[in-house]
Amino acid sequence: MKKTLILVFNRADGKTSELVVSEPREDVTKAEVDAFVTKVQETKFFLINGMALTSLKKAFIRTVDEAEITA
Repeated sequence: MKKTLILVFNRADGKTSELVVSEPREDVTKAEVDAFVTKVQETKFFLINGMALTSLKKAFIRTVDEAEITA
């Protein structure tokens, strides 16, 4: 089973962008996500097409279970 942490950010231009973290820790907390988001906003570390990430729209963990049909 594959797990991915997905952070969906609002951008300064009104669009959204996703930051995807593969195989996050099992015990990731809301406080850790909030602290990361604050750091991203304060430092403007990620600029997408010149646009800053202004706020977190949502954060979630996607779980995918793959079942191979053919080899």
